[in-house]
Amino acid sequence: MDSTTRNEARQVIAEIRNRQQELSERGDTQAVQHENLSAKVDDLTKAHRVLTERQFTEPTPHGGTSKLNEYVSKSETGGPVHWGPHEATTRLPECMGGHTVRSTEHGLLSDPNPADDWHADLIRLASKRNLARMAQRMSRAGGGRADTPMLDLDLYKHLQRCPAGELRGAISKSFQDASGSGAEWIPDEFLPSVYQEFETPRRLRALFPEVQVTGNTVLIPRLTVGARPYVKGAISTDDPRKYTSSTPTTADTTISMSGLAVRVIADDAALEDSAVAASTILRREIVAALEDGFEDAMINGDSNATHQDTISSWNARGRWGASGLGGDADHRRLFLGFRAKAADTSATTALSGTMSVANFATMMGVLAERSVGNLVGIVSPEAMVADFLSLTQVLTVDAYGSGATVATGELGQLLGVPLVMSRFMTADLASTGLYTGSGSTTGCLLVDVDAYARYTKRGATVEVDKDITSGAVNMVATIREVLASPDPSATKNVSFGINL
Repeated sequence: MDSTTRNEARQVIAEIRNRQQELSERGDTQAVQHENLSAKVDDLTKAHRVLTERQFTEPTPHGGTSKLNEYVSKSETGGPVHWGPHEATTRLPECMGGHTVRSTEHGLLSDPNPADDWHADLIRLASKRNLARMAQRMSRAGGGRADTPMLDLDLYKHLQRCPAGELRGAISKSFQDASGSGAEWIPDEFLPSVYQEFETPRRLRALFPEVQVTGNTVLIPRLTVGARPYVKGAISTDDPRKYTSSTPTTADTTISMSGLAVRVIADDAALEDSAVAASTILRREIVAALEDGFEDAMINGDSNATHQDTISSWNARGRWGASGLGGDADHRRLFLGFRAKAADTSATTALSGTMSVANFATMMGVLAERSVGNLVGIVSPEAMVADFLSLTQVLTVDAYGSGATVATGELGQLLGVPLVMSRFMTADLASTGLYTGSGSTTGCLLVDVDAYARYTKRGATVEVDKDITSGAVNMVATIREVLASPDPSATKNVSFGINL
């Protein structure tokens, strides 16, 4: 509530008191007093309503109370709390067709973007509790009751500290209406922390914007040839010649949705004996696998029938192990990565083992007019240390200061291009820039960030199941997301410097 609003309310109250004193001194009748006071009370009521509305609608930097109130179902009696994903219905105005649109909205425990610190802590506590309860339930043959009294207490105490607003009242009502301790109405199936940790801005994936999609196939229209101008002729007759017309040419790009799946197996006894500790380890492994798999595909992916690299024997930096490489489900077949894109468009530059400012400029020149766009350089750890940091023209982050715009993971700049290091830009490539099983070179990628986006159908989802015949508890995390560019396939939006 701002100071201006408070002053307005105080002014209304002061006027009421002054009017009461005036009427009393003049000896006016009770009816007159009531009439005048009623008008002032109406003013006060309106002022109070304004104060309340401003209190609950004015946004805070994180969304704050106004966003928390959105998780409460709107009804005359005060609806229940939306804990998880739920269906919402929106009626569009007549000017937009008047259609009724159904959509899926996040709930209090499933929203990847917390409203404030209290909300973030709530999601963390709920995730910790839910993983422990799921592990306990799965560790018992045929399922069973899960008991987490200490975690329930932590969650209960935190809920009681809910910021003022509609949500606080709805939570209190939920506890009053619940049987027992009130813990059973807190759903166990949501594990938002996995999605939150996966979405945390870090490394390469976070450099590219996210586009939410609703279908399995996305058609992106584009203008291939635009309208063109002609010289405007002078009018010399009574029937002047019409201006020359032009016809724009359109096309579209089809993007098919796919995704990644991670499955880890744990022993039921281990989970039962140490559910909370085990859940932390499993969650960390799932998040790391999703993040690493997607980044590897960004650099080394190839969706063509035959992968450009010999991925059947390529265990990048020992990350993936020796089994399951190169098959149809290999994560490096998810979409067309940057290296394959550069090869398909003949956008490679032989560096002859040396990085220099001239070589870097040549790589930029391959992109033609996109060379002055929003570029980012992706290099291996080896190249960053041995080739780039030795160049005097490379400015490190400490040189241009914290006030500059720094990309995620940026370590330096060369010719104004941010340099980002990735472990999946490996140092075992052949001189051709491909992985063949023998080679000891690396490379450097220049990518037009504005030409790509992450198309997301669904965020990370976690499911747990137990095989009662073996005691193995399976935890599976999936995400439906691809990296793609709406540009025509022949467009050079990636440049690859090879043999470094």
